[in-house]
Amino acid sequence: MGDRFYSWAHICEMNLLTENYEDFAEPVEDEQPLNKSGQLKYEVQVQLDNYVDHAVIVQDEIIYFMKEGTVHQPEVFEMVLKGYNIDTTDFSINTDHSIRFNEPNHNN
Repeated sequence: MGDRFYSWAHICEMNLLTENYEDFAEPVEDEQPLNKSGQLKYEVQVQLDNYVDHAVIVQDEIIYFMKEGTVHQPEVFEMVLKGYNIDTTDFSINTDHSIRFNEPNHNN
């Protein structure tokens, strides 16, 4: 049997890059990486502050989403690229940047 490895990144640590790949998208809300049919306009790049790959922490890693791929949930994918928190119980998009998933937001 083979080994099983997991890779993961947190949405709050994703930084969308501009179409020319030279700058961070600022403001990120103005970026439109998807066309009207929900497909990528160009190869989208995001910089991950911290990324875990095969149990090794990598910092400032750039990952690519290929233009030729299929985007099955365009609205959710676009909001993930822009750094919004997605509640996976009902796929609602949290636009409040002061609350992050699984992080306490009050004292008990």
